[in-house]
Amino acid sequence: MSVADEVRVLRTSAALAAGDHLACVRVRGAGAHDLLDRISPRELFLRSGQLLHTVLLDDAALPIADVYLGCDDDDYLVIAEGMTGRAVADYLAAHAGGLDAAIEDTSESHAFLCLGGPYAWEVLAELTSPDVIGLPYLGFFHAPEFSCFRAGKTGEYGYDLWIERGRLAEVRERIAAVGRAFDLAPISPAALTVAALENWFWNPRRDVRPGLTPIELQLQWRISYGRTFPGSAALAARRASAQQRIVLAASPGALVDGAVICAGDRAIGAVLHAEWSPTRDEALAIALLDRPVAHAGLTGLIARTPAGAVPLRTLSAPALDNRSLYVDPQRHSYATRHTDSFPPLVRA
Repeated sequence: MSVADEVRVLRTSAALAAGDHLACVRVRGAGAHDLLDRISPRELFLRSGQLLHTVLLDDAALPIADVYLGCDDDDYLVIAEGMTGRAVADYLAAHAGGLDAAIEDTSESHAFLCLGGPYAWEVLAELTSPDVIGLPYLGFFHAPEFSCFRAGKTGEYGYDLWIERGRLAEVRERIAAVGRAFDLAPISPAALTVAALENWFWNPRRDVRPGLTPIELQLQWRISYGRTFPGSAALAARRASAQQRIVLAASPGALVDGAVICAGDRAIGAVLHAEWSPTRDEALAIALLDRPVAHAGLTGLIARTPAGAVPLRTLSAPALDNRSLYVDPQRHSYATRHTDSFPPLVRA
């Protein structure tokens, strides 16, 4: 399938992707909570079975990983995108001085599969139990075949399945067999990247540039100011001096990373990350703009690409009205989808 077809499947039924971009590190011991509290930019209030979405920073306050922190009874889990499991374990070890904390990189023993789509919950219910429809966002549970984290970065129902590598092929085959009734299809990392951009999720592999902190990247909701964590001093100092921030932008023409964005003859920013959105049938971009003009609803902008200038406008994120916002597990099913009425995926 093309990336466009893969995104269509993700937006309308259910899709399965390899989770090679994810790593999981387990932290055990009496000091496990205190270690994660040291490195978390957010207050670490978690019950067992809950996840906290935050970010890991270096000492200069630059984001180095997109992370979920999870409380698993007396243990803690760090699920990271943007760093390998070994790199996450090394990062934790560097901040573990004086604490009783055992750090285990599970990359050799476990892997992820990512199940997503407006009917992904129905596939998961067939795999486990109908009770999963009550799993809240940022919740997780352990099943006999895998652990299931309700997360995902596509704007659809999303479940990251953490599986022992020895059972990975077996679980993948079982998901494929159950998924036939839901037209489930495998999708590529490229499709996940497009879907994340359509729904304004930060991509730690693409939405980065030297010098950009959570302030410019609109990630301050993942920060609790007043705490001490790696990069906290640098981030506090940056608040008064940040000159740019990102906004969502769209163009009928092709965009490229690094394209200069102009208002008239004045350069006001650049494209940080661009993808063609098959759902909207236009290019979408993370645009890094000067703060006075970094707002939704701007028209008449120009992006200067190697192929020439293309018109650009800024949007209010996300770019879609996701089907998953309207599919109710208590009322809907994939089998009866043709009798259900949903708003279009793209707002007028």
